[in-house]
Amino acid sequence: METNTVRTKIYFYLALYLLISGIIAWTPYLIFNIQEPFGMLTFILNSLGFYFGFLAHNRFLALSNLAMFFSFIPVAIYLYLTKGYIPM
Repeated sequence: METNTVRTKIYFYLALYLLISGIIAWTPYLIFNIQEPFGMLTFILNSLGFYFGFLAHNRFLALSNLAMFFSFIPVAIYLYLTKGYIPM
């Protein structure tokens, strides 16, 4: 029974780390105006974060990682409206 709680904590911290990494992946686009494809890391990082959040039985982390997975859509709309193009 105790190993289950240890695994749950490990999954929780992995999901949290991947959520923060996904947020940091958008930093070059939105804050520093650097046109590098770091934002595409959200597809990999946050899909894993969603899975780990699910395994940790934490809905907030799972849904936050899922929202970050689909965050490319609002960022692309924001960049299109402010700069006139979508960087790909």
